[in-house]
Amino acid sequence: MKLTHLWGILLFVLVSCNSYSPELEEALNLAGNNRSELETVLNHFQGKGKVAYQSACFLIANMRYHESRDKILVDSAYNRYFIYTDSLYKAIFSDMTLRDQKQYKGREYDSLRQTLGDTFNILSTPEIISGAHLSDLQTIHADFLIDNIEEALQIWKAKGYTYKKDFEFFKEFILPYRTTNEFPVHKRSEIRRMYETLLVDTVSILTKLERYKVYVDKCRWINHHTNPKGHIGIYDLFIPKFKMDCHNMTNWSCNVLRACGIPTIYEFTPKWTDRDNRHFWCVSPDSTGILQPYTAPDNNLREDWDSDIKYAGKVYRKTYGAQKNTPYFLADEDEFIPESFKTPLLSDQTFRYHQTLTLRLPFETNSSNNIAYLAMFSVDDKLIPVGWGKINHLRREVVFEQVPLNTLFFPVCYDADNMLPISEPFIIYSSSESKAIPKPLTANELPENIVDASVIDGKLLFNTKIKLPKLKYLTLHCDTSRKVKMHLLRKYPEKRRMRTFHEKLNGACLLGGNQERGKYDTLCILKEIPHSYLQEIIFENYKQYRYYRFCTPNGEPVNIAHMEFLGNYSQNHNCIIPTPLPVFSEKELAQQKPCPLYRIVGTPLRTGSRPENAFDNDYNTYVGAPSIGMDFKTPVRITNIRFVPRNANNMIVPDNSYMLLYYDGEWKEHTILRAEHQYLDFEQVPVATLYWLRNLTEGKEELPFFYINEKQCFLHVDHN
Repeated sequence: MKLTHLWGILLFVLVSCNSYSPELEEALNLAGNNRSELETVLNHFQGKGKVAYQSACFLIANMRYHESRDKILVDSAYNRYFIYTDSLYKAIFSDMTLRDQKQYKGREYDSLRQTLGDTFNILSTPEIISGAHLSDLQTIHADFLIDNIEEALQIWKAKGYTYKKDFEFFKEFILPYRTTNEFPVHKRSEIRRMYETLLVDTVSILTKLERYKVYVDKCRWINHHTNPKGHIGIYDLFIPKFKMDCHNMTNWSCNVLRACGIPTIYEFTPKWTDRDNRHFWCVSPDSTGILQPYTAPDNNLREDWDSDIKYAGKVYRKTYGAQKNTPYFLADEDEFIPESFKTPLLSDQTFRYHQTLTLRLPFETNSSNNIAYLAMFSVDDKLIPVGWGKINHLRREVVFEQVPLNTLFFPVCYDADNMLPISEPFIIYSSSESKAIPKPLTANELPENIVDASVIDGKLLFNTKIKLPKLKYLTLHCDTSRKVKMHLLRKYPEKRRMRTFHEKLNGACLLGGNQERGKYDTLCILKEIPHSYLQEIIFENYKQYRYYRFCTPNGEPVNIAHMEFLGNYSQNHNCIIPTPLPVFSEKELAQQKPCPLYRIVGTPLRTGSRPENAFDNDYNTYVGAPSIGMDFKTPVRITNIRFVPRNANNMIVPDNSYMLLYYDGEWKEHTILRAEHQYLDFEQVPVATLYWLRNLTEGKEELPFFYINEKQCFLHVDHN
């Protein structure tokens, strides 16, 4: 009997003494007073199976790397407000198809929306403790974490996941209770209940994401008149003011979608190939399992790939678990690490977005660092580090993985926090896609046989069986002994978004009438896509009208930056000289003739918000209403219109001053010219690989360009 009792005590002791991994034990020690909360979680899941316990271990072991940037304390009145918003959405749209919801622009709820906005605007200001840096190890309690894991385990069961095949995917795409640095105030079960009627069912992921997209859009429409005093956590999704905050929107979208069983993760680019900005988006698997990007909540899978995401530079995933191959772990103890790479929660995913290779560059710099970097150009003449490589001092080389083709990089390292070049800027040039490298968005994992090449005497030497002789290692060269004349028309390429606006103007029409809300006659229809400059349309009109309107055929915004109505001189109207049409060369200037017509000035019709923006001579403002128009008080015959569609004004602007620079080991100034027309002619320019035109008067968007066959070819945009 005593022996049996002794064995019972021994068994109890063995079961009670948990043996944690070194990483988990260290995390528990760092938790301080919160250790008991985390051990409660471990004890709760210890007897509930391998997946449950390993999930708890994974989350807790990596908590040391997670914190909330700001602590946001929102009054419960906000919760009640958004419950009402949700109820109103269901009351208005529950009987509509998704298609009808997207197209709905009715005004019968305007007064209700205004009243709702007034109610929101008197809510108490949220308490935001900025820069709180609240460590999850010290602040996340047992009930919050248990709720999160149990909710995730329900998804594990529903999806039919298996441990060997799916656990690595599950613990990053489903399990995490946070995405990056947001303040996790809501339990996962609370978030699920907010959205489950929309997203928790068996329909395809495309339908689920479309529901989510439309729901958020219509909640923003309902809350059009709200004026938030600061961030309000997950409710930012429903407020128009925060619509373009892609980091914040991606954080909360990931949390919402995961809570509803949609595998989702956060990815980003530290720099576009053609812009200095960063961008953040969600990633989820499509019906075939291939991971697809989308900027949530405004897009569905791959919906903004062609318009935006395909132009990302290097791309990284923000992981929950620490990645050992990051500068955080690889750098020497005293080695400087750029701010964007000071986290271990990064996984390089560039291979999924571009065709890439592993590149080995000679490293002759006298440095004890372990890490070198690839940087990209920025308009403030400061290089932005976007990728890292590991230095092999024994072989005197630095190895950069997942280097995208046809992208200009500046290889650098750091002496303290000073950036130093380690070799010439380079491009791995390919004239076409290579069949030996996976195309973008076709594979979730790096292929076993990656293309690996070393740079020897300025040429690529392939280290693997895969050899791609068509790839060229190009560096920037300058020959100051040779000169060239340059004819320049822009400082930055036409923006993709602006091009989309222009395309939507195809089919727009000009109308004339003598009653503001009466019958109008169609005077002309745009049959071509307009360009970015001031342009003129001539049409047959033998009648006089008091009102003229310009509108799109489908209710889309007109996005007109400037418009002028032209006709013969009229004593009954204010007539002024019209704005001259653009001139793009000396030859055109010599052929230009004075315009015999006058610009007739009237009063802008109140067709929407700030209609005067279309007639203020400022190309930087525009009108987003479906139509614009002019009231001339008394009828007048208009036969021509001149207009500029919405644009970024990145052409050559008369009266602005421009500096031309060329790259010769560094950016060097050639000369400064003041533009008289819409072009610039620079003489005696050194023959260089890369040039940069800076507007010294206004504007920030600029991009280096090549000058090939007497034409500007902008870096990463124009392919030759």
